[in-house]
Amino acid sequence: MFWSKNTIFAVLFVFCLFVLDTVFFEFLLWKIPNESPWNSNHFYNFIYEWKSIESRPKNKKRVFIVGSSIAYYSLDKTLVQNELSKLTKEDWDVEYFSYAGKSPLYLYLFLDELWKLKPDLVVYPINFIDFRMHRANVLFPGRLLSNVPNEVLIKDAISEGEAPQSKIIFPWQTLKHFWNILDWEERSDFLLAGLFQFYATKNIYSENIENIYNHRFGRNTRYHAYAGVQIPERVNSLGWTGKKFTFPLTKKLRQDGFWLEIVSDLLREKSLSIEFSSDNWKETKVFLNPGWNKIYLDERHSDVIRAELSQTWLATESAGFLKDYHFDPMGVRLTQTFGLDKPIQNAQYNREERTEDLRYLNMNDSDYEKYFYFRLLADFHLRPGIRYLVELAESKKKLASQEFIPILHFPYLKEISNEFDKRKIPLLLINNPENPISLKWYKDSNWYEGYLKYLKDLENPSVKFIDLKENLRMQDFSDYHHFTYPGMVKMNQVYCEEIKKFSALRN
Repeated sequence: MFWSKNTIFAVLFVFCLFVLDTVFFEFLLWKIPNESPWNSNHFYNFIYEWKSIESRPKNKKRVFIVGSSIAYYSLDKTLVQNELSKLTKEDWDVEYFSYAGKSPLYLYLFLDELWKLKPDLVVYPINFIDFRMHRANVLFPGRLLSNVPNEVLIKDAISEGEAPQSKIIFPWQTLKHFWNILDWEERSDFLLAGLFQFYATKNIYSENIENIYNHRFGRNTRYHAYAGVQIPERVNSLGWTGKKFTFPLTKKLRQDGFWLEIVSDLLREKSLSIEFSSDNWKETKVFLNPGWNKIYLDERHSDVIRAELSQTWLATESAGFLKDYHFDPMGVRLTQTFGLDKPIQNAQYNREERTEDLRYLNMNDSDYEKYFYFRLLADFHLRPGIRYLVELAESKKKLASQEFIPILHFPYLKEISNEFDKRKIPLLLINNPENPISLKWYKDSNWYEGYLKYLKDLENPSVKFIDLKENLRMQDFSDYHHFTYPGMVKMNQVYCEEIKKFSALRN
């Protein structure tokens, strides 16, 4: 029986679609440079990093840091690599297999890809946030955990709203494991994502392409994470300076000038003056209007410029969209790639210190605690964006009066433990440090005692559990679970000592 022309055309169309999809979305897309900053475009960065590791030959022992944002806020791979080399007198490659929101279920579904990367040892820092227990309280407010249907929680955990990665990164695995609880519309969605990468990655691939374009042809004034030269006095994650900042006057900045954003809050004295100076030169610029201002400097001799503003502004006092709940003195905003002749590439997991990391260093406990509640939990009715933080706080306090029940992500952590033991790959499972303020909400409860026991019981010949919950002071946290940069530096030596001990036991 001969096919009709329409059938032949349809088959050819689908075939061409497959070929184009494979060539671009599975190959070429991951060969272009990644110019996404740290802690942004999470799923794209994860896939890019994973494919990059996959393409490199293994020449040294590999340590993988797995998990959620807890992992890459806690361990810096360069610091760990250097410290481990000193402690063990061996060369190591330290790699990330992490992205924001990577709870145990999502790691379990993607374990086969981790095995292909040939890990010699895996470090898994974990915390309350990773088990998404607050979802039980959101979906079933007022119910005890013992009365919450686990199947509903699992279906919620693979929904696009809660876990877009289930479609972007592992659609086939999601279909395979959860076919029975998905309806036909959901099955079709996962099937399309599995068959066509352009459909799976439609919401993530364009951001890096936009970055590449803007870094070459744009002003770099619209962005969500600063990725320019490190300022000695530091800027915040959005590129805002303080009253003073120092920067290298590169050939590009001399010739092309540079942009600074001035907000109306800085013009409360009708004008803003910025004094630019070097050892033998000084120039003052006066600004009368808000917005991005182009600046050219006459200095021709020095390579380093100091800038000082006549005044600063506070985000707490701003009446506009820039209002925020912190007390850092703010200056001007730099462009995303400020001070660089070429944008930084493939630095998606390279963390740099920002002013947010330094604000608590000299605070006493009382002042920090007031700041903690103000910044994270105050005025929820005016700040819907903190809903997640509020839900986490409520969940911890409610669990403090209940017994521990291993639902939702906990059984998958057990499966992970079993899989590591089956392959005889060492896994160091860490109950990561938590902010003492949020820890006290539930630390002495039956729930937390059961939680620690469950984690301890996951130990086997290949899996070692350690409890580091109280290893940092409150000033080393930016929220309940994420470390400041100085907190991360402190903990990296602790992690390396534990890795060394665990590695020695395995030899």
